[in-house]
Amino acid sequence: MAEEEKNEAAAEEEQAPEQAGPVLTAKEINKMNVPKLKEAALAYGGKISGVHGMDKTQLIRALKEINDIPLIEAKRTSKIDRSAVKQRIKALKSMRDQHIEAKDGVQLKRVRRRMKSLRRKLVRTA
Repeated sequence: MAEEEKNEAAAEEEQAPEQAGPVLTAKEINKMNVPKLKEAALAYGGKISGVHGMDKTQLIRALKEINDIPLIEAKRTSKIDRSAVKQRIKALKSMRDQHIEAKDGVQLKRVRRRMKSLRRKLVRTA
């Protein structure tokens, strides 16, 4: 009897590394906060490395890959280059300062209006 129990325990231990970690759904993974995501990732043993250095999106991606859940990327509504728009706003700010010093009200109004429209564009595409 004792040998049978030992064999059963050894068989369970051999199966445990294959199924190490909880089986999660995409909905569960997306609802988790960062500490719970890290805890779930650590439950998989050595399958996910660098858990403590990952941010939320990296943890979600790693957990979805482990659980064979397809990765569906969020679609952007527009394909604008946000960094280029931000650089353009910075350039307009320096132009605005120049127009303030020169007391050129007409050009100042145009620059401010253009800055405002670019900021709106950034907010809409966020």
